[in-house]
Amino acid sequence: MESEILAFYKSLDFMKLGQAIQKENWQTAAMIQRRMEMKIKELQLEEFSTNIMNLRQCIIRKDVHGGKQILALMIAKRVRVLNNSK
Repeated sequence: MESEILAFYKSLDFMKLGQAIQKENWQTAAMIQRRMEMKIKELQLEEFSTNIMNLRQCIIRKDVHGGKQILALMIAKRVRVLNNSK
């Protein structure tokens, strides 16, 4: 389980999601968000559950600024965990 969590934190989904939001490619952003949401539920990563749901709302509203802010919070949490795991 620990290796799956670490693999999720190291995945490129965070970067791909940021690129999709930046380019306003909302369909791709929604697909990546859905995939990440499923993985978060599977791994029971409670620290991301609220953020991923809020991100979904930003994607639905096509809110680039809000999406980037939420993604920045998620990436900060991700970096914190990766730095602590070393």
